[in-house]
Amino acid sequence: MTAVDCSSENVVYTPYLQTQIPDIQKRISFMANQKWTRQKLADEAARYETKQEFRDKSSSAYAAAKYRKIIDEVCAHMIPPRTSWTAEMLVLEAKKYESKVEFKNRAGGAYQTAHKRGLIDRICTHMIKRTDKNIKEAALHFKTKVEFRDNNLAAYKAAYKRGILDEVCSHMTKLRTDWTFETLALEAKKYDSRTSFSENSNAYQIAAKRGILNEICSHMEPKTIRWTDAMIIAEAAKHESRSDFKGSNLRAYTAAQRRNLLDEACDHMRYRTTRWSDEELRAEAKKYETRGAFQNASSAYSIAVKRGILDEVCSHMNYTERVSWTSELLAEEALKYSNRADFYKKNQNAYVAARRLGLLDEITAHLGYLDTYNTRDVIYLWLAEGDIFKVGITSENLGVQRIYDVARDAGFTPEIIMLENVGTVRAKQIESQILKFGTPVLFRSRFHGSSEFRHFSTEDLDKAIELILAG
Repeated sequence: MTAVDCSSENVVYTPYLQTQIPDIQKRISFMANQKWTRQKLADEAARYETKQEFRDKSSSAYAAAKYRKIIDEVCAHMIPPRTSWTAEMLVLEAKKYESKVEFKNRAGGAYQTAHKRGLIDRICTHMIKRTDKNIKEAALHFKTKVEFRDNNLAAYKAAYKRGILDEVCSHMTKLRTDWTFETLALEAKKYDSRTSFSENSNAYQIAAKRGILNEICSHMEPKTIRWTDAMIIAEAAKHESRSDFKGSNLRAYTAAQRRNLLDEACDHMRYRTTRWSDEELRAEAKKYETRGAFQNASSAYSIAVKRGILDEVCSHMNYTERVSWTSELLAEEALKYSNRADFYKKNQNAYVAARRLGLLDEITAHLGYLDTYNTRDVIYLWLAEGDIFKVGITSENLGVQRIYDVARDAGFTPEIIMLENVGTVRAKQIESQILKFGTPVLFRSRFHGSSEFRHFSTEDLDKAIELILAG
């Protein structure tokens, strides 16, 4: 299990059952160390025959051993997991990695099997041959070591292991390391938001690790508003319709939905009973960039459909016509892209159709293997507000993008608690287990990811963190 780097947004830490985010992080460390001595961990591990059994039946001990990096030591007596690798399985496994070293370190069983069968060179042809020269060329694209590490981890690791990291990064801006409380406070004064602070100075991460971030950022203007009932009602009073309220202040609108306050807050608004003219329908449609947004926010959409003028009033919008995809059309479409990620981003309908029909590998054989949207190997947990938490799965290559996309749709500013690479299979298992804790958050309207929000007690949160730590 490896931690995934992320930078927090401009956020305000709010009390959660008398606990703030920095305290939650301290509890993560405490949970991994409480009561378990090295000897007790060894004794506990001795009760089990495999790591899987150890993890399932004593997750807190397993998490503590992982946290202390002695898991292999206490599990040395266990039966190693065995997989009957077929040639096809080995090819698919190898495609997950950019180098033989990474393949060997993260899937030793598959690597050794391929090596013994003489398949290693054949299934690793897509991998980058790391030389000092191309490592240095990769490093030249970045201004700091942190940027290098976050955007090209494979090259960064290769430089570190070869002992040439300082050499290939000699052109980069050197980050200051001798920070005192006074110099950290002075550095923070240069910025008016946590976002700009975190993006432009390593002092942000130093302050966060020392637990003084809130103190030195106290002068910054918070962007997050914790909506009270009175604030929501006052905001709603500024608008004449629900669609205007939602379009102008989505966070206040979604806060009203979550608190079942929407009808009360919108009581002064009148539902439109007059007949829409064609000109009014055109003017209303102009407010939206996509048909989906138009349909979700305004009754004018259904009126335009009934009158048969939807295409006309939506002519300015980005619209992808529905296509009945055949294998020939999909193959032709795939030829337009340089990698799978590009294919997915620019024509999601075709990409999903190809995957559904089992044609994806065949029609993208010419592409670079960069299917970041299909590598769901990272489990995350973040605080929305109060006792509301969101659990989910994303890709390490996508980092925090998925988190902020969902948070934006829900009207929250996320406080990231855990973001861990546990592998594709385990990520799904952990997510399923955590979603059994607490109670679901009931939103008035559904959106992508809405079913994975939970109300957690302190005990629920501890169990969720423990599961992720156990990996």
